[in-house]
Amino acid sequence: MGEDYVQTGNPIFRKICRRTVRTLVEKYDWALLREDDLVELVLGSVQSTVAPAEIERLVRHQYTIVLYEACRQVEDLDRCERGYQELFRFLFRAAYNRWPELAEDATQRALVLVYEQIDRCRSPGTFLAFALNKLRHAFQQEQRARGREIPWDEKGRDSQERSSVAPSSELDQRERLQVVLDAIRRLNDERQRQAILLKFFGGLSDEAIGARLEITTGYVRVLRHRGIAQLREDEWLREYVYEV
Repeated sequence: MGEDYVQTGNPIFRKICRRTVRTLVEKYDWALLREDDLVELVLGSVQSTVAPAEIERLVRHQYTIVLYEACRQVEDLDRCERGYQELFRFLFRAAYNRWPELAEDATQRALVLVYEQIDRCRSPGTFLAFALNKLRHAFQQEQRARGREIPWDEKGRDSQERSSVAPSSELDQRERLQVVLDAIRRLNDERQRQAILLKFFGGLSDEAIGARLEITTGYVRVLRHRGIAQLREDEWLREYVYEV
């Protein structure tokens, strides 16, 4: 394996993981799980080798599951409240970067939607994507309530507002990417998964993919087309990626 990958059993992987966890905990004020416990969750969720750039995504994914479980359960009301407080901060940043005037009201409305519909989130790892979807709906409801029509991605008129949109858009894209990856992993055929991942995420040519999978270039295309056709029928993917 190339130098761009780290063996998960290697102490270097644990060191990078711990540093990433600490950075994200401090940045987002995560408090639902101790740093050491989050590190162990991440370490236990992966096998073989991982690209260092993927570690942050793995940490976010594992904490998203923790956040979902905290918000969904009712046995520990204090923990549930802390979960929704963290979710509020996450959604408020996204709303404020898009349209500051509506951020507070849209976020409060989105929290109500999440609370009422959390059972519709079928995959804990996509909970933040689910919540962002509810924020879009809340934003649209706020527009109608105020008799206004403001595009969700409206960048505003001045340069400061334009610059504030980019981080939120990047965050949104990252959550959507996670939903897409989860959908690809749900494909039953391993070679279909590889044909799609290596093409669209690995940047390999069909010839290179065929050589790696030990199949013909033509069959690579067949596998990819079949996999994409199944993804178009994936109910969860349609809900989180294609719904406005």
